[in-house]
Amino acid sequence: MLAVRISTADPDEASSRCGEVYFPHHLTVLHDPARFRMSLNATRIGPVSAGLLSYSDEVRLTTGELETGYEINIPLAGTLRTSTAAGEVHASPSVAAVYRPDSVATLQGWAGGGSLLGLKIERMALESQLAELVGAPVRTVVPFGGSIDLRKGPGRQWWMLARSLIELAREPDGPLSQPLVARPLIQSIITALLHTVDHPYREPLGTPARSVRPAAIRRAVDLIEDEPQRPWTVLDLARQCGLSVRALHEGFAQHVGVPPKTYLRRVRLLHAHADLRAADPDQYTVAEIACRWGFVHLGRFAAAYRSRYGAAPSETLRRAD
Repeated sequence: MLAVRISTADPDEASSRCGEVYFPHHLTVLHDPARFRMSLNATRIGPVSAGLLSYSDEVRLTTGELETGYEINIPLAGTLRTSTAAGEVHASPSVAAVYRPDSVATLQGWAGGGSLLGLKIERMALESQLAELVGAPVRTVVPFGGSIDLRKGPGRQWWMLARSLIELAREPDGPLSQPLVARPLIQSIITALLHTVDHPYREPLGTPARSVRPAAIRRAVDLIEDEPQRPWTVLDLARQCGLSVRALHEGFAQHVGVPPKTYLRRVRLLHAHADLRAADPDQYTVAEIACRWGFVHLGRFAAAYRSRYGAAPSETLRRAD
């Protein structure tokens, strides 16, 4: 787990640091700037970031396309007015707002002060899990509906799961520090979300899939996610899984949607991002962290990092101080 604790009276720092945890955005203070405060207590557990975001009074956040993940926001009090490609939603303690990677978003709220629970799920993790559930590759953004009713039915059940994650994350040495506990809970939260939000795959999710991800492909994915720092080659992975290189490529194309090396690069980039956020810039360099995760060409690493996280790796490292 990676914990982030931020408290600031500087709107620029607030926008920058919050953007590192969730998504880059422009912050407009709609109350007396002299009274401005922002605090964020967040925890990253695998592909999920969960946090409590508070402002001193009303603000407006405007994002570009989210690109790297899906987001669910739930105010603990009051109303959050939010606008995305899916329409306008007035989020509240009983209605969650949902955001998808291919949409810009405007959020306005926190009038009178207040807190919001924000849950970000990495796009790769959600779409990979959906592909496994429906037995077919997911090659585009999942067009989620814009809200979840948290008062009843699947929405209420999903919210109970999400709250259990947030509660457990408060204990740094608790059960979530163990992968055997954290991974199934994260998978359950993603699966429950896929069964809750409106999207075109919900009907296939409710019927038996014609095919499931074969055990050999699941093993290859697990090997990559469990040991991304290893110098994996496609041949190594194929041998570990008892497949030919061609069969491994075909299995990833059919069931994961990208080649094995592309999936490995995405997982490594995720870990490099976490290390850059946590590292002391006086002790580590971007090159050291990139090399740790198998990126030997610094220019390509920087370009891939900026494309995924909206900032240069050096910017993230400097902000970690």
